[in-house]
Amino acid sequence: TTTTTTTTTKSKYAVFEEWLLANGATFPHLELRSYDSSDSTSKESKDPSTPDEGLPCEDAPDDSEMRGVHANRPIAAHSQILTIPRRLLITVEMGKATPLGSAILRHGLDLDAPKHVFLMVFLLQDRVKEDSFFRPYYDVLPRTLSNMPIFWTDEELSMLEGSHLLSQIADRKRAISEDYELICSVAPSLRTLATLADFMWARMCVCSRNFGLLVNGVRTSALVPHADMLNHLRPRETKWTFDNDQQAFTITSLRPLAAGSQIYDSYGQKCNHRFLLNYGFAVEDNVEADGFCPNEVPIVVALTQQESGSDPLRFPEKTSFWTRDGSPLVRRVRVCASNNDNTKSLLSLLRVLAATRDDLAAVTKAGPYMYRSARDVRFGLNVDNEARALDALAEACDAQLRAYPTTAEEDRRALGTPGLLQPYSNARNARVQVLGEKVVLGHFAELAECGRALLKSEAWEEEIEKMDGRHHAIVQYCKDVVGG
Repeated sequence: TTTTTTTTTKSKYAVFEEWLLANGATFPHLELRSYDSSDSTSKESKDPSTPDEGLPCEDAPDDSEMRGVHANRPIAAHSQILTIPRRLLITVEMGKATPLGSAILRHGLDLDAPKHVFLMVFLLQDRVKEDSFFRPYYDVLPRTLSNMPIFWTDEELSMLEGSHLLSQIADRKRAISEDYELICSVAPSLRTLATLADFMWARMCVCSRNFGLLVNGVRTSALVPHADMLNHLRPRETKWTFDNDQQAFTITSLRPLAAGSQIYDSYGQKCNHRFLLNYGFAVEDNVEADGFCPNEVPIVVALTQQESGSDPLRFPEKTSFWTRDGSPLVRRVRVCASNNDNTKSLLSLLRVLAATRDDLAAVTKAGPYMYRSARDVRFGLNVDNEARALDALAEACDAQLRAYPTTAEEDRRALGTPGLLQPYSNARNARVQVLGEKVVLGHFAELAECGRALLKSEAWEEEIEKMDGRHHAIVQYCKDVVGG
């Protein structure tokens, strides 16, 4: 008789959950699931379109990195569904207490993201210890972050051609590199502990996973195991906090949650460029419950400094007013399809840009309290000035739209073609991002077109009444500015 003994190795997720439970965490109605598939090219996607199916994580491939949290039974509204005790949190203060953290504090380094850095240095120093208390947590962190744009290949980055996000990605990479070199200059051991690539990985892990908390009266940031696996959805269906009475991080449901459904956190109302840069995904229908879309695009407004010449719109007094608040001659105003302060500031700058000497004299005579800067000319100066400002807006939008290799309609077709842009892929996220920018630029081009037509119309009141199908922000502009 031959006896065969089979040894079953626990998955890293089973070890992780056992570690949490052994240290007082509670999550009786939750389970972790994986969504990895052979046609997905991105990892750790946190998109509300993430499917509600998927494998339990312990049954998924060991390198699975696209995860989420699901209900394993019905959950009532206002139920505490997750409790993570204080001892399981990694906080900024823990990073400050490390040798690297102490060196950073002692030298008073001016870092790009100091709170993130202290969490990073704890993570980088502690994860190399085989006997680390947090070993089960480190083992389930994503090994790659290839969905994060700072790790994209040149070919993938080319899919963002025309977008200002490319500059932001380059700026982020440069800032991380500068932080790394600055810390190495006062603590050379960092270079032995972690390469720049390791440092970048830690930065994006912390950037995409940390929670801002008030712990026992101290405002801090923390990595919270398990809680950081909830994907994003708006409007929010859960809320989280650090409960001082329980000395634990808690998540509570805000509505009933069905058995098997994915449970989401809200990462907040954000433009897709922030979601993509910081979390590695773009939301295809990034619209709030009230219809507001927070997607933004920076529009460049530049005052060309020319002290003399035949152009009546260029003169030294304008330069003086334009730079009164210390702003540069070239400004970048980030706007969305709304009538908010940024939109009003953009239009104000365009009015100053389009101002003649007489226009500017009318502004400066009003006194510094009414028009403190070039951002404060919130209403049209006269019909001709407003028309020139709208011409400049249309030209700016047209120039930026021409910088993209594809049109908005081509992007929509590509996103709507089955099998062309795989779910969660960097290619799809890039298309969603640039399409969102083009929609905003199209909105402002439409505003300029409508405004210019009304300024030429003798029956502008009747024309405004016929604008019901237009975006409400365009209608509001026409009523407030053109009508005024």
